[in-house]
Amino acid sequence: MSDAQFSVGDFSSKISGYGLASPNKFEVNFSNIPGQNERDNREQLSLMCDQVSLAGRDVQAVLDLQYGVRRQVVYNAPAYTPLSVSFICTDDMKEKRILDVWNNKCVDVEGGFQVAYYDDYVGHLDVYVLDRSGKKRTYHMHYHEVYPKTVTAIELNHGTTNATLRVTAEMAYAFWTTSDIHLGSTRKTGDVKKGSTTPAITRGSPHDNTAP
Repeated sequence: MSDAQFSVGDFSSKISGYGLASPNKFEVNFSNIPGQNERDNREQLSLMCDQVSLAGRDVQAVLDLQYGVRRQVVYNAPAYTPLSVSFICTDDMKEKRILDVWNNKCVDVEGGFQVAYYDDYVGHLDVYVLDRSGKKRTYHMHYHEVYPKTVTAIELNHGTTNATLRVTAEMAYAFWTTSDIHLGSTRKTGDVKKGSTTPAITRGSPHDNTAP
């Protein structure tokens, strides 16, 4: 048998050189909230977000039943895992108000439960992982075509004191991209049909993930 390749010194050197990522060093940016795209609303959700995920991705596979070894063979487009985003609520419940209005835009109760056009209620969300100092962005994930599919219930309780209300939204989205993985030729990232409220993402913009 060959000698073990693991070295404590090499391991310590890697940590010293690169550092360790921290789960509480992140930044969230809502770049478009349909119908409520004022800067104050975008900043309110971005700043009050206290929990978010870097969503995963799953490729679909089918069992190859040919003679011999059976293998899982990939087919079709990938599936993306759900995205849950939590917000601390301020005293006027502005975070919940924004999410409720956004969710209602999908199916407008005041308009006789009319279902909106897809491009009229989807926005964009960016999540950045920061280094230990909290000053440098080390990783960027951009969620395309997001909207709050579910705004969860908030439980109120007279027996609870010294606690802060939080509201959670289950965000639906089409797909995510990073600086390493970006949309190919099936639909260019900036391609949005005429009249859409979804912002075009042009090369060199904050949401351009086509850089190498």
